[in-house]
Amino acid sequence: MIIPHHMSGKTVAILGLGRSGMSACSALQAAGAICFIHDDQIIPDNIPSAATAAPPEQWPWQDLDALVISPGIPSLYPTPHPAAAQARANDIPIISDIELFMQSNVAARVIGITGTNGKSTTTALTTHIINQCGIPACAGGNIGMPVMALDDPGADGVIVLELSSYQLEITPSLRLDAASILNITPDHLDRHGGWAGYKAAKASIAHAVTTPKTLIIGDDDSCGEIAEAFPQFAVKIDPAIVAARLSNMDLPPSLLGCHNLMNIAAAMLICDALRLHIHAWDTALTSFHGLAHRMEWLGETNGVQFINDSKATNGMAAAKALASYPVIYWIVGGQMKNDGLGEAMQALDHVRYAFVIGDQAEACATMLTPHVAVDRCHTIENATRSAFAIAQKDQLVREEGTDSATILLSPAAASFDQFKNFEHRGDVFRDVVNSILSEARSEELAHV
Repeated sequence: MIIPHHMSGKTVAILGLGRSGMSACSALQAAGAICFIHDDQIIPDNIPSAATAAPPEQWPWQDLDALVISPGIPSLYPTPHPAAAQARANDIPIISDIELFMQSNVAARVIGITGTNGKSTTTALTTHIINQCGIPACAGGNIGMPVMALDDPGADGVIVLELSSYQLEITPSLRLDAASILNITPDHLDRHGGWAGYKAAKASIAHAVTTPKTLIIGDDDSCGEIAEAFPQFAVKIDPAIVAARLSNMDLPPSLLGCHNLMNIAAAMLICDALRLHIHAWDTALTSFHGLAHRMEWLGETNGVQFINDSKATNGMAAAKALASYPVIYWIVGGQMKNDGLGEAMQALDHVRYAFVIGDQAEACATMLTPHVAVDRCHTIENATRSAFAIAQKDQLVREEGTDSATILLSPAAASFDQFKNFEHRGDVFRDVVNSILSEARSEELAHV
């Protein structure tokens, strides 16, 4: 646990008692802070005994030194939570658990990684590579453990943080030994007051580095603007150079696809920025198992493989998955963004059939029907079983030696119409796939 000793004796309110809020509460209690806590949904049973659970109207506002707010709770846009509005009216700092971490002055070097897409994979990959070369490293923030629950690996170690736009906008003291902005495309615009606010939140990470050549920047237009504004610090990612270095390497399924060249390139450049000398890139990369719900291979039967890319909650993320497999039966839909399926509409060349799901299935089908065959399935189970049946029939007539079929869940939409989150959506897909694979094995055994 990271202990924010500077908060000893301070009075702090915590709004939101998910993982980040609970870990912040535990850390503040360990530091000797006085904590008032609240969650609009439910107060967990395992709150620290010394914390006071009370609604915001019962907090001692005149005594509060800070409001720690969970990143999913709006502090400004589209409408600030009433507690955030009152904190702002009383000049009480509204901060994230990342800000608490930054103020705690850990001994380890700290890397921050952000971007609209790819940040979880790049964070996990960077951490894996650093550990592979014998340097203690751990990942946290918007991935894995909440940052205050991490243990400081010491001056010889590295902490790799995945940072969302929500976290960045309430972390004013951000300081990093290296940082990366992988890409910036429209997302979460309602939470940032529009496109300009979202870009500004992502770009704020550039102010956190102070050493030249430690800001690793993607190749889209918005990233290019940031690189021009920070020429002393910025290093542009060039995936072509990485492709040449990896040409003779057998990458694992978790790192296949053109988009992963950007993730690998970013991880390599981050290691270069920290002057980490990685002597065995092939071992470090080929031993990376990837993350659940991100181009996750679930299995194969009868020439049909199943890929879980439930994390693809926008068109850009789905477009990258659609470019990664030659023959695709695409499961798509959910709560679409303002631009519908966005960039995914320009990446349909490999899609044989689309199986639409979710509350906006009809709208999704209307977009896709002029371009590909569409089946309105509404649920993931219906979509997966329908896709498997059609893919199997197609495999029977496909010439031997041609590409196998891929049933790809890459929804290009949020999950909240039918699921708790994208993880829940991916888990349901995995359960259906496991049932299909089990049924296929039983059928094979019956014919032995």
